[in-house]
Amino acid sequence: MSATRILRPSPSYEATVPHHAEQADDDDRVTSVWLDGQPLLLQLSSYLRTTGEQVNAAERLRERIDKSAESWTRWDATLHADSSIDQATAEYADAEGTVWIFTYLVWPHLTLLATVAGVGPMVRDRDNWALQAVRSIRLVTH
Repeated sequence: MSATRILRPSPSYEATVPHHAEQADDDDRVTSVWLDGQPLLLQLSSYLRTTGEQVNAAERLRERIDKSAESWTRWDATLHADSSIDQATAEYADAEGTVWIFTYLVWPHLTLLATVAGVGPMVRDRDNWALQAVRSIRLVTH
């Protein structure tokens, strides 16, 4: 990414996105980010746990896959470079050819779901701006 800015969808985390990225906050829990003219979308949502046991990333992903009739492919490689983050990623292509990539990042107090969707080879390019943004996610001390 060339010129960037910090996106803070919640008080708990932030990510780096292209400076000219458009943004919409659908409600208090979902933020959508896109670049005009590019067939790529990033959605971020999170849940702050205040009580109870945290569900791990693999189990959260398994639950999402079980709810879907799509043919999913799990990623063996982790997306985020921080190995201390519990994470799991999988993808599927829908009937219209849109590829959907779901990544759960889980810390003891926070669960984050990053969804990247798009068409064409750009969506699976590990260096696209949306996947770079997911890799840039970091917790914010509050």
